[in-house]
Amino acid sequence: MSDTIIVNGDQLQFDPMFGNRQVTPVGPAIISGSGLASINQQKMCILGDEKKVQVPAQYQIPGYSPGMGLLTIAALGGDQQAPRCTNGVALLLKGQQFIARFTPTQPAISASNGPDVPAPSMGKGRFIPKQSFASAG
Repeated sequence: MSDTIIVNGDQLQFDPMFGNRQVTPVGPAIISGSGLASINQQKMCILGDEKKVQVPAQYQIPGYSPGMGLLTIAALGGDQQAPRCTNGVALLLKGQQFIARFTPTQPAISASNGPDVPAPSMGKGRFIPKQSFASAG
């Protein structure tokens, strides 16, 4: 079954909860494409482009002051890359959900518990394509 191809500038939507952290992006949540082909003058996203995503975000934990960190894509879902491509590099597809990682850079602080542990926490996200006519798979 085919799905919508992800292109340069497509938006990312992250679920707000990463374990006990409520995460809100504060920068543009977009992906940059580096494929050779394009759709509507936007380069297609290829396997590996997801590893370059870094979205600044603020996070909150009840009882703590807000902290800051980075959202990244930890792993694509099995339905988010085209299985066959003639150029040897898979195209990224909308699919269902990817696994996201939130890594604190400025930990939240509690007066009674001190700083939040800087360990990453996992969540989910999805691609929001801006085009709907080109698909692959």
